[in-house]
Amino acid sequence: MRAIPLIAAVVLSWLPNPGAAAVPSERTVVVLLFDGVAPALLELAPTPAFTRMREEGAFTHAFVPPFPTISLISGFTISTGCWPERHGIVTNKFLDGEGRLYDHSKDADWATDCEQLHEVAERQGVRAAALGWYGARSYSRGKLASWVDEEGPDAVPNDPTRAAQVEALLRLPAGERPRLILAYFRGPDSVEHSTGMQSSETRAAVVRMDAAVARVMKAIEDGPGVENTTLFVTTDHGMRPVSQIVNVERILRYHDIPARAVSTGTTSFLYFDDPAAIEPAAQALGTYKEFEVLRRDALPEYAHLGTGPRVAPLILSARPPYFIEDTSSWPAALRWLGRIGPRFTPAGLFVKASHGYPPGVPGMVGILYAWGDGIARGVELPYVHAVDLHPTVTALLGIEPGFPMDGTPINGFLVAEGF
Repeated sequence: MRAIPLIAAVVLSWLPNPGAAAVPSERTVVVLLFDGVAPALLELAPTPAFTRMREEGAFTHAFVPPFPTISLISGFTISTGCWPERHGIVTNKFLDGEGRLYDHSKDADWATDCEQLHEVAERQGVRAAALGWYGARSYSRGKLASWVDEEGPDAVPNDPTRAAQVEALLRLPAGERPRLILAYFRGPDSVEHSTGMQSSETRAAVVRMDAAVARVMKAIEDGPGVENTTLFVTTDHGMRPVSQIVNVERILRYHDIPARAVSTGTTSFLYFDDPAAIEPAAQALGTYKEFEVLRRDALPEYAHLGTGPRVAPLILSARPPYFIEDTSSWPAALRWLGRIGPRFTPAGLFVKASHGYPPGVPGMVGILYAWGDGIARGVELPYVHAVDLHPTVTALLGIEPGFPMDGTPINGFLVAEGF
């Protein structure tokens, strides 16, 4: 049973939306996921679309991601309603049981269990669009939704273009329109990493994000109508400033530890060919205050990673303001530091903010907003877990959630009728 945190916010009211709600068989659900939206970002600039959603719908500023709090593991968790121990995407980069490297892939074939939202919908006769979405296609089975856009990291459009794609789908005639639309947006993530959370570039990204949400809201009102459509706006993780990078490769060399480090965000998964080397490594690495050493067979309750072969025997989890990244991802001019440089290096030249810390670390939780048909009005919840969005969407669509399922519907977001 997952722990219930102390209530940190107040439920403002439980008034239902005015007007008649659509029956689930007629309702359309839209989910927009913007990368890297810490709640604090909404204070950087005016965000009238988000303000409207708060006033007319429901929201939380503590949308709790899995650990590590980074993009792919979070996206698959949101889409499947399962924790990583079930769906198998245990971080953004890892080795599987056969030594193959997973590296930021959205290919559904990497998942070990659980069903994606679009798969669940399509299986039950609800046509879905999955734009840049996690598990939208399988390399062995092809497209897993009726609408799937081009694949590849360079194929993700900017936020205005993505909003236009969603708008075009919403403006289709009722018989042609998908009833589930899932769309990934770049959001402010990359500019936060490179310029910081308070930069003018990040503020501009927040303004673009709000404008994209406003465009989709208008398309809903002009198309299927707010009385027949539910909109969710969410994120995969938060963000916080960082100042030092942990040079894991150099530390392993310094202690002569025979491990392969696979690092991203603020964690490094350490894989060993010789099991006898694990305990001495844990002892040596445990002397550092800059990171915590987590053992696969004794992970903290928040981890939800399981004990499968994809989870390394040892995981280094950085403490703020430190973060960890493979040296292959460092600027080319600095990669030599991984071999002979210092164990800790100032990060400001190429990274000013990051994420991946345990979800209880300030800044790591994200946002979840809901608006439209079936959504209660003027409600704020103290927290929502990432696994709970999937069964909430399926409840609004009137279909069964995927199996297995770790999440439960967010009843506090929903009007009482029909749920």
